[in-house]
Amino acid sequence: MQTNSGTTYRVLVSTDLGGDPDDIQSLVHLLHYSDILKLEGIVSSTGPGSVNTVDGINEWVRRTDLNALRQKGYEDLSSEEEVLAVVKQGAVHPGEPGEGKATEGSDWIVKKALDADPLGLNRPLWILAWGSLTDIAQALYDAPEIADRIRIYYISSTNTVHDEDSYEFLLDGMEDKWPDLWWIENGVLPRLSHDTFRGYYLGGDQTGEWGNLAYLETVIRPRGTTRNSEFKETLGQAFPGADWPEGVLKEGDTPSFLYLLSPIVGGVGDVDDPTAESWGGQFRKAHPDQYPNYYIDLDASAEECQATINKWRVSYLADWKKRWLRYEE
Repeated sequence: MQTNSGTTYRVLVSTDLGGDPDDIQSLVHLLHYSDILKLEGIVSSTGPGSVNTVDGINEWVRRTDLNALRQKGYEDLSSEEEVLAVVKQGAVHPGEPGEGKATEGSDWIVKKALDADPLGLNRPLWILAWGSLTDIAQALYDAPEIADRIRIYYISSTNTVHDEDSYEFLLDGMEDKWPDLWWIENGVLPRLSHDTFRGYYLGGDQTGEWGNLAYLETVIRPRGTTRNSEFKETLGQAFPGADWPEGVLKEGDTPSFLYLLSPIVGGVGDVDDPTAESWGGQFRKAHPDQYPNYYIDLDASAEECQATINKWRVSYLADWKKRWLRYEE
């Protein structure tokens, strides 16, 4: 059974899973689109409150039970074995990159960036940064030649506060090493001043099943597997609510991959043009004359920035619902 039109992306996720459970929410969500978002790495990175271990990532990959969905006819989804094989440990502590600071995760970023496109199409490696930039900065420190082979979508805000040194390393590097570095910074400081990513859960149509709590309770909770009784609870029963806002569907990192899904699934946007409307937000060039591929939140209020995502709320939640209902087929 074919599940998409054939367009796929090379994707590597850097996640501080272990802090606010919204990283778990986003990871599970992404795995349901692994027919389009072909995972080449999941790096356990440092971030606010993160545990920094691959164990939690591996557990939620298993709980998602991709192989059960593949057995239902969705063979284009990645297998559980394929995903588990690319989970790597990254930095445990924040800090600027330097000699001898490489991690398994930063080395993996370098390797995958330098690897040839598996499809021979010369596609970039999309790095979705859900935690601090620590491992990404180290990868660029060790192998600056990867700069023109990657595209970064970074959930900034609190993650930048957690490791400002690595963030500054990227900015400084654009001055003399990689002026054409391609990245979206979603959530420029000061914190809460723009934070486009928060449009995933703030605002939009929250009526009926589309509310943050209602969607969790009516769509997510009743479904999932126990992975052949490995777990006492089904995926839906175990699916965590966020720490803040407490107990709800938050998914603060999900806009990073909604940006990729938007033109294929939603018919909105252009992955080569972050200034266009998209499920993953709309952005502007920060310094168009100096850094042609560096994009940040719109020059607007937080509510206006977040509306570039939440205006599509029913569309992206309805599509995920269709995929979540596959557990019942």
